[in-house]
Amino acid sequence: MGPERAALEQLEFAGWTFDVAFRLQGSTTSSAGRVKAIGLDVGLGTRNLRDVISTMEALGWITAVRDKDGQLVSITESIPAAGDLILAAPKLFNVLMVGPVERAALALLRATTLQPLLEQDALQAAVTAEGVQGHDQAAEDALRHLTHTGLIRRVVADDGREVLYNPNVWTQGDDSVAKAALRAVDARATVEVTALLEEVALNPGLPESHVQSTEAKWVDFAVSQNLVQRSVIQTSEDAERGFLFTPHVRRDPFGGTAGDASGHVRQLVGSMIYAATFAKYKLHSPEVFLRALINRGVAGHTSNVGTDYPMLEKAGVVKVVQGYEAGKYRLQLLQQEVAQDALQMLDAREGTGTEKADAAALRAQRSYRHVEQERARLALTSDVDKIEEARLIAALREVPVNRMMGGRK
Repeated sequence: MGPERAALEQLEFAGWTFDVAFRLQGSTTSSAGRVKAIGLDVGLGTRNLRDVISTMEALGWITAVRDKDGQLVSITESIPAAGDLILAAPKLFNVLMVGPVERAALALLRATTLQPLLEQDALQAAVTAEGVQGHDQAAEDALRHLTHTGLIRRVVADDGREVLYNPNVWTQGDDSVAKAALRAVDARATVEVTALLEEVALNPGLPESHVQSTEAKWVDFAVSQNLVQRSVIQTSEDAERGFLFTPHVRRDPFGGTAGDASGHVRQLVGSMIYAATFAKYKLHSPEVFLRALINRGVAGHTSNVGTDYPMLEKAGVVKVVQGYEAGKYRLQLLQQEVAQDALQMLDAREGTGTEKADAAALRAQRSYRHVEQERARLALTSDVDKIEEARLIAALREVPVNRMMGGRK
């Protein structure tokens, strides 16, 4: 394991607990075999899985049934709704007695994932985090652990200042990232850019004219330094609007890549938000429209479909086709994967009311997919459960094989 990773083991255990919880959520009752198969897919052996199950019992998320020898027979879950599950993180940390160093590590990871920062600014974000106050050395120790594990990279600029950033999401290269961070500091724009990035992260495709966190000049500054990306939507009637995204669109802070090199996903998201915000005949629900486009291959039947999507047509994402009536048009989908990625981004946008809290909590979980899709059968009640268990285990074994062979799931 190594000392640096060992110092953060409670965070790793918390991650295992959440991983298993998300996979079990909504499954009602699961057999011991199914739970074990899920644990293996997460990377948990028998001992660690047993500890995770005990922790989930202590939290009241599951009820475990054991035989007379203490062996697990089945579990029945009462796991909170997705948004509430994420919001339960502080309770889990308290149960696990997560200490100041690990809490400082979370604060550092969040800060350097959101934006490249001077070392002193990143450390300041850590020492002021909940559970870290009064433990200044904890932030220094956490930074050492994170740099060792590759979750934070330190770059020394020509003038001797040190910049910290998460290399798994900020992939422009050391020099480019460092220069952008230093220019933000020199322009006294770090606070402004941080506020903008937080707003855009919550609302991918945010219309530039709707920014509330800062002034237009700082938006232009952030775009010029590639800290924020602007996607411009133009119609055939010469209307033009800008929509903002973070550079690490849907990129996993721990190294998984799901960016948008071509810009087509951002363009489609921007077009949908344009249609919902600025079009003559406004689109009531971009998510519903895009889902219909994916499922049916065509969607829409209005006059402005013929004028509002020339850039998407030029990019080869969609094709505008004649509708059922003269002067009415429909969109035909040409790039399925682009539309699916755009739909995930739209689903992750912050909503209102209770939706807003759920979206904020879940924006890192929206793209999460796992092998099992069906509800588990009642444990140990029929041969059907054994069939389901065998199917799941076979599917889980197939995943690493496909990965090794270079296939995709």
